[in-house]
Amino acid sequence: MQGNLTTPRAVPAASPGRESEGRAADLWARVALPAAAPEPPAEPVAAPGLRLALSLLEEGALTSRANRSCGSYAARAVPSAGAVYPYEFAVLVMENGVPTAFRVDADRRICARLAAGTRVTTALDASMLAIPENGGALVITLTRPWLSMRKYGDRGYLYTQIDAGHAAGNLLLAAAGRGAAGALRLRFPRETLSELLEAGENCREIYSATLIPANPAGEPSTRWTVHDDTDRERRGPTWRSWLESTCWDSLAGWTEHSASAALRTVAAPLARIRTGRRPAGGHSGLGDPSEWPELIGTRASSKAFTGEPVSASAVWQAVSALSTPLQTDLPDASPLSATLVLRSTTEPEQNAVYRLHTGERQPGPLPSTEEVARACMQQRALAGAAAILLLHVPRTSLAGAGSAAGTENLRELAFRCGALGQLLYLGANRATVGVTAIGGFDVPLWRTLAGLPEDEEILYALLLGRPDDSGIKFDRLATAHAQNER
Repeated sequence: MQGNLTTPRAVPAASPGRESEGRAADLWARVALPAAAPEPPAEPVAAPGLRLALSLLEEGALTSRANRSCGSYAARAVPSAGAVYPYEFAVLVMENGVPTAFRVDADRRICARLAAGTRVTTALDASMLAIPENGGALVITLTRPWLSMRKYGDRGYLYTQIDAGHAAGNLLLAAAGRGAAGALRLRFPRETLSELLEAGENCREIYSATLIPANPAGEPSTRWTVHDDTDRERRGPTWRSWLESTCWDSLAGWTEHSASAALRTVAAPLARIRTGRRPAGGHSGLGDPSEWPELIGTRASSKAFTGEPVSASAVWQAVSALSTPLQTDLPDASPLSATLVLRSTTEPEQNAVYRLHTGERQPGPLPSTEEVARACMQQRALAGAAAILLLHVPRTSLAGAGSAAGTENLRELAFRCGALGQLLYLGANRATVGVTAIGGFDVPLWRTLAGLPEDEEILYALLLGRPDDSGIKFDRLATAHAQNER
């Protein structure tokens, strides 16, 4: 009962000085950090599958050759809301003939060996996954929602899923660009694999698994090292903010998506795109895969748009990339649809709203510059966009638990959005059109401007136009400008 003010005679009252000292000690205890455990000795990256996976991660997610003025940390092959990149990777490969799991620290270029042998085999069997033979790799994408939610609140969970979709989809494209088509799995049991990778206990969620067949192309940078981390007792205490734990606990129920029937992987477009226009160069979708590494390496997000009209044919060339087939286990039919608002082109007769899943052209009033600014949460740097692509679903498709068997869950819908967004980025790069994606927007206003039904929910918006990169990209700042935070 120490400190109980209802029994003042039971405990002598503390002097003001001692009380102040006690509060200061409590505060210091809260801000103090535990000592870091000694780091295990570094080893070279030897396993062929691990070398393959790291080189693919460098090309498809971690680095970019694009010229940017906002710092080398931002030079990534994929975009991210607020440049927070709320995901990580793990890699499962054969090392000296033994199945081995590694956690990837992309910032420090360290691979921590978590487990090897029977535990890995058991987790793979329970997850219905396998390591590709002869030096292939299984790349696991894990989301860390806290990184996005601490800036964007609950909506940051959606951004996390879409950002991971950009990265996972781009890994497939990077592999295909090397002539080795990979396959992405979203529908598999996760519990045992999550335990192996220590995901849940560290506030991570397994997002997807990408199977990469062995191929001779690509070598990781020499900065990568391997550390043995299989002995948990040697690691020492791991610091984690109580805020992240609280955030993770708030997601209970969110991360338990509706059950989805497992399907075999097939190569198919992630959305139905019917434009009636022949793609430039004679190639469907994104074009010749041998050109994809260059497109991936030079992708960039536009900071702003000048407001000048752009060529309608260039926009359509960019949009044609959405029909690129990707090897996934998603069903052929999906509730996700795409609508293109073409509002400012050098061919005014083509300005209209297009339902890309049907090819229908919808004439009528088009959004003004002021309306675009309002619909983009007053991100006025984007108001000069010449075209806007909206990815949307019927509200009933977001029902979650209790939905009909085979229905896509939020993770799967968000993957489609992220991977389609990445395809549009690369298509715009090929067509030399500026592009940027946003997750913060006024859904009812965009629904009105695009003539969408009242029961449609817009998940993602991507804007195209003539780029103006003279300023700064506001959403990379600490303030959540994308959500009109002031």
